[in-house]
Amino acid sequence: MSLSNSEDIKLHTLAKSSLHRNNAQQCAALRDGTGRTHIGSSVHLTSLHLDAIQVALAMALSSGADQIEAVVVVGNKPLESAVSSIREISPLAAIWYAHDDGSIHSL
Repeated sequence: MSLSNSEDIKLHTLAKSSLHRNNAQQCAALRDGTGRTHIGSSVHLTSLHLDAIQVALAMALSSGADQIEAVVVVGNKPLESAVSSIREISPLAAIWYAHDDGSIHSL
């Protein structure tokens, strides 16, 4: 499967470039219901572990988003709980995971 929507391709490009720029294990790019984009990298501290989706979603929600259109994750596979948090806000949101081999799969 591949991304065909130019806005989803943009999310993939942003997540992938953030992954390399931040030397992170995982990055997510999220588009909210108003078209704003939010980027998050995974957090791994002794006292705090966050999936990149959780970071991007928290940024979107704290900015006033009430709907999620799409998310693209690169790097480590996202946690089921992170995917569930997107589904809680927007059950029909497109969620994509880009594997290391370049393939992209819907979650």
